[in-house]
Formats: sequence, C-alpha cells, structure tokens
Amino acid sequence: MSTERINLEVPATPSAFCVVRRVLGGLGSRLGYSLDDLEDLYLATDGLLCAALGHEPLEWVRIAMVVASDDLRLTMGRFTSPDLRAEVAAEVQACNDIDLCRLLHGTMDEVHVADAGAAFDVVLVRRHREVRP
Repeated sequence: MSTERINLEVPATPSAFCVVRRVLGGLGSRLGYSLDDLEDLYLATDGLLCAALGHEPLEWVRIAMVVASDDLRLTMGRFTSPDLRAEVAAEVQACNDIDLCRLLHGTMDEVHVADAGAAFDVVLVRRHREVRP
C-alpha cells in the first residue's frame, strides 16, 4: 500500500466534527477497521477536539490523515494552550481515572506532541490490525 495523505481544515465547532468522522469512517472502512477500531478513532478525535475548544479560542482545526502500509497517522492542530499540551503530553502513569490523557492512550497506539513554531500539533497513531475474513 502506498502512502496516502488527506488534509482537512474544519471550523472549530462541535457540529463540524461530523465531517472528520465521515472521512475517518471512509478511511477505516477501506482499511478493514472493525466497528470497535472506528469507535476508538472517533472517541480520540472528538475528545481531543472538544478539549482543545475548552482550552483556547479556535477558529479552525487542521487535520492531516496519512495512511501508510502499517498505520493511520492523524496530525491535528495548530494548538497553543499550555494546559492542552500538558494533558496530551502526560505520561500514561500520570493520567487520572477519566481524562483526555487516559482517553487518548486507551484508544490510540501512539500519542505525542509535535512542535510547530509557537504552536504545536497532536499526533495520534493507530496501527492497522489484522483483517479477519
């Protein structure tokens, strides 16, 4: 499978997040993701986007979806909130019972912060699972 990239820029409003879900659903379906895998993607992206809206005033959110042979990588941002950065960058052991950190680490295979000048992006990675016949 060759690498494929999809770039989205959506308004930073909860009602616009359905566009993100539709694109993720189409990609996940094509990649053979189960309903549980898709739900994990939806929970992680919705959780991150809602948390970002709670921490800073955003007009738009950029999402780059890169499909490679072994994973789906979502790069979301340009965020500036130090509180959001701290929540995302926390080590799994430091996560509270129910918080953004626990949600992201529980649904994604990798979570990290990528510096982008004065701002930062959040990178979420979901490895492809074996497709069952």
